[in-house]
Amino acid sequence: MRNIRTILGLDDAWREQLSAIKEWGRATSPRGKLTAELPSKTLVFDMNYPVITHPERKLGYKFMAAEAWWILSGRDDVESIAPYAKHIVNFSDDGHKFFGAYGPRIMSQLDYVVNALMKDPDTRQSVLTTWQPNPPKTKDVPCTIAFSWMIRDGLLECHVFMRSSDNWLGVPYDAFNFSMLSLEIARQLNQAPLLWPAPIRLGALHLTAASSHLYETNWDDVDRVLDTDWTSTAKPIPEMLYINSATSIKHVLNVLKDSAPGYAGRWWE
Repeated sequence: MRNIRTILGLDDAWREQLSAIKEWGRATSPRGKLTAELPSKTLVFDMNYPVITHPERKLGYKFMAAEAWWILSGRDDVESIAPYAKHIVNFSDDGHKFFGAYGPRIMSQLDYVVNALMKDPDTRQSVLTTWQPNPPKTKDVPCTIAFSWMIRDGLLECHVFMRSSDNWLGVPYDAFNFSMLSLEIARQLNQAPLLWPAPIRLGALHLTAASSHLYETNWDDVDRVLDTDWTSTAKPIPEMLYINSATSIKHVLNVLKDSAPGYAGRWWE
């Protein structure tokens, strides 16, 4: 039986990914922007440690919590997320909604995902898709294609397939969002405890992208991360979120997104 503790948390797995792209990435210039790119690369990390804490990656933790709440609330509107990221409106075609928003697509399929796992804990059919066939011209083409979840050895594993993954700008937020989505699924599964000998916990997230890349504008930032002698300070997801059916992940994130600056996103510490 594989032990989840042998899998790196996001902090360390992300740094390994950055190093691989910088060392082995091929030069490509979509839309005229130079990038280093690795094809078909998979980032694997322990979803119990879904937060990057490296001081050189100055994340917006309040936005991180808000975006996860926004997705789990099934939203696609600009108004509710714009206060946490002032430039995000630039990706909306009409200033009101986002064409590529994951929330409506994910939440409309979530019952199917949970029910598939409940009916057959060994299933390989617990899948949802976020890609729209033949997308129109838009500022907001989704990067994520599909998700698949499996329960193995009492752990909920998540497999994500992306067409494009910016490992500096996007991965820190995507990895957290996908982990929170998986945690919400685990929480719902644990509301039917008679199905499982013990509460379902999070296992690994396998994020596979056709293009894992770094833009030239972030190469110096990446070098500073890789050159720093540093140890992750991330703490695991609180136990209560796995087993307390009265505490939804959406509720926790809702509290965080409206909390004082500097606090939001730090409940795992």
